[in-house]
Amino acid sequence: MSDTSGRMYRFPPLDRTGWLLGLSGAQCVILAAGTLAAGLLLDARAPAPAVVAALALAVTAAFAPWDGRPAHQWLPALARVGFLRFTGRHAWVAELPFLSRRPDDAARPPSLPPFLDGLTLTDAGSLAQAAGPAASPGGVAVVHDRRHRTASASLRAGGCGFALLERAEQDRLVALWGDVLAGFCAERSAVVSVRVTEWAGPDHLSEFERFADQRRRAPTGSPAVDSYRELLADAGERAARHDVLVTVTVALHRLRRHRGKGSAQETASAVLLEELRLLTGRLEAAGVDVAGPLSLTDTAEAMRMRADPTVVRAARRRNRSLAAMAGLVSPWNWGPLATESDWDHLRVDGALHRTYWVAEWPRLDVPAGWLEPILLHAGGTRTFTVHCEPVPPSRSRRRIDRDATRLAADGEQRSRAGFRVGARHHRSEAAVLEREAELVAGHNELEYAGFLTVTAATDEELKRSCADYEQAAAQAGLELRPVHGQHDLGFVCALPVGRGLATRRTL
Repeated sequence: MSDTSGRMYRFPPLDRTGWLLGLSGAQCVILAAGTLAAGLLLDARAPAPAVVAALALAVTAAFAPWDGRPAHQWLPALARVGFLRFTGRHAWVAELPFLSRRPDDAARPPSLPPFLDGLTLTDAGSLAQAAGPAASPGGVAVVHDRRHRTASASLRAGGCGFALLERAEQDRLVALWGDVLAGFCAERSAVVSVRVTEWAGPDHLSEFERFADQRRRAPTGSPAVDSYRELLADAGERAARHDVLVTVTVALHRLRRHRGKGSAQETASAVLLEELRLLTGRLEAAGVDVAGPLSLTDTAEAMRMRADPTVVRAARRRNRSLAAMAGLVSPWNWGPLATESDWDHLRVDGALHRTYWVAEWPRLDVPAGWLEPILLHAGGTRTFTVHCEPVPPSRSRRRIDRDATRLAADGEQRSRAGFRVGARHHRSEAAVLEREAELVAGHNELEYAGFLTVTAATDEELKRSCADYEQAAAQAGLELRPVHGQHDLGFVCALPVGRGLATRRTL
């Protein structure tokens, strides 16, 4: 009998200490502004209802809950949606170029919506000498972000049946994955983020049907052929295709010590090639199958697949020999043609997207395979993203000292004011002590955030898929919150780029 016991993992709670007695900075500012307004109204001898209204409005904005969040947290999203609606920027349509383009227009970037504006795809050359046989023969694609001054490159990774392994083997692979991420937590490293996107969508098994047609030896009406087609028809409803991409992002302002004679983009491309080479070696040592860095056509296809999966499925039904040589999606045609940002979803061409932020990770100790309910759920198209930001050891020590001091001061302040110090506060203090112990033991620290983007073709299908994944996330111990008013920015988190929602304020 095999041993089913294994290591358990614990996620620290989000730090909600705040500025004063557990109040966040926004709540303190709103209450101070309400009190100041009430004082000015009293000084101006305004009627009593106006003074009370100013105080009531401040208290309502600071504490009134709506959909599980205080009202003041919805104000930026409401203001943003109102601004986009007022300026007409919520809807966007691409400029369609003429087929007979001039030679000087070849380097012109495609027309992109506002939330993707500034992204360009370039070829950084081949990685064959650095990465060996795992390199892509078509060169390595680098996504340059002019707005945030970053550069990103991705590679495709594959698993080894993690859910079917023994608990001890799963724990070993998780530890090796930690070593992979720890390689980015170096002092003065140019890497600012590592993003892992796991896309899953229905697979219609058309390739299996063509394979059966080409290699069958039995006549069409034989029981063997009919049984095989019944098997494909039954499995087609539950079959899913998975695609895992690991994206490394470097910041241009951190490349000073790497500067050579080339430009900043050339230096960023060279640093990315070296980081991908080192990452490939660490992943292979951790037992992860690496298919190599993405080329221009691979990156364009990944962008289009996540934006509108129906387009890529239609492209796969074209001439396979021509598609294999030229790529399914052109590098200059990876952007969408039309987008429309609404309060509760984003429409990109013929697909609807709704993005959730992982507001709470499991509060109880979980095993290594705790994400199986959501990763193995075959209920539509979705992209699960984990965005990691490596923290150098020196910054980790400063943050640990700062967090420990703030928690101690907040607990003492609550005790003196007669407020109760709850279990969440004590658990936060214990989490800081655990972080300090792990740092002293030689482990590294990463900031992380999780996002789930659900994709569907219709409103009804989107609602049904979202309900299924919300239930699957609850089984895994995750609390999901839709990023209403920011679904266009949330959709960017599902792409192999370094741009997305700001995470520092939530971690």
